[in-house]
Amino acid sequence: MAEYDGDGVWDYDSDHYGPVALDALGVSAELVQRLKEWSHRYQATALTDFEFPSPDDERHWINQGLGLAYDLQNALPDIDISYAHDADNRPVRERRGP
Repeated sequence: MAEYDGDGVWDYDSDHYGPVALDALGVSAELVQRLKEWSHRYQATALTDFEFPSPDDERHWINQGLGLAYDLQNALPDIDISYAHDADNRPVRERRGP
């Protein structure tokens, strides 16, 4: 979930709620970098009330985020990954991948 602060990955565990340090996840450096870039793109819209330049830009960002969620789920198969930027509330593992 992109937020005005952080790198786009949150923990909703009862023992820890909040942003996750991506470097501590144990996933590839390339995936960490892609997640950070995706989140920072959202943060760059902060001065526009979080409005993207166009609907196509926003759709691209949403689809890119879902792809990252699938990649994160594949990298962390024992953890349920959810994606907060579309209307499908099912965990990523229950969705059909790209």
